[in-house]
Amino acid sequence: MWGGPSGGFRIEPGLVRAAGDAAHDVAQAVHEDAKSVHGPTDSAVDGLAGWQSARALRDCGDAWSAALRSLSDLVAATGDALADAACAYHQEDQRRGHDFAGLTVDGR
Repeated sequence: MWGGPSGGFRIEPGLVRAAGDAAHDVAQAVHEDAKSVHGPTDSAVDGLAGWQSARALRDCGDAWSAALRSLSDLVAATGDALADAACAYHQEDQRRGHDFAGLTVDGR
């Protein structure tokens, strides 16, 4: 996006698509990393068997896991929205290009 002589801006569909792809990559990484929360938590809970802190620790791990899944879903949805926007911008650019096809600077 850049400001032109008119003070406007330009949207590059490819850059919007790249942002959507990056969001999908982040969402997948968060999703994969969320799986690792349970290993250490489960080990600690097992070591605290019979203690009230074991249940609290399990609840904390479950809450973190749910929060990370939610974050992953939100970032993935943002990636989807960016991909949709990139497609819409590209299609609009194509339509406008078609509309102006054949026009010359002198209007003929």
